[in-house]
Amino acid sequence: MQPVGGPRGRPLTAADYEHTTKGSPASTSVIPAVKDRPRDPAPSQPLATVEAGTGRRASLRLTHVEPWSVTRLAFAISVAMMIVAVVAVAIFWFVLDLVGVWDQINESFTTVLSDDSSSFNVTDYFGIGRVIGLTLVLSAVNVVLMTALSTIGAHLYNLAAQLMGGVEVTLAEDK
Repeated sequence: MQPVGGPRGRPLTAADYEHTTKGSPASTSVIPAVKDRPRDPAPSQPLATVEAGTGRRASLRLTHVEPWSVTRLAFAISVAMMIVAVVAVAIFWFVLDLVGVWDQINESFTTVLSDDSSSFNVTDYFGIGRVIGLTLVLSAVNVVLMTALSTIGAHLYNLAAQLMGGVEVTLAEDK
């Protein structure tokens, strides 16, 4: 930044500056550097290369975990696991149906019971609706438990980190 104050608000030149100061160095406490023309930039030096196997390392200590962020993350992961579980159970049930497992179970029960008057159908008990409903209920319980347990775990970690100093992590650059 050039000092302003020359004629018509332009930066001071060396000639303008000589007219505004006295000849002795004690006349002013701060003398700004005034340049009439910009200097050519120095030729750029090539960057020093890092030898193989040596990189910067930083050793950090994790002393506090925010319980609210742990709660949100645990809830999001649990809901994602719930969705995966419902989709996996539905696919598994349809694959078993396509392969004919339910029909084979029905035939086995009919053979064992030897009663032709009443036909047994396993899908009455293990239909897709009931299986997915049970998966949703168990997954909802899992969401609540995992969220609560991870929050309790974050608080316990913070207490242990106050006593023992936390976990030390060393970060290093790629080579």
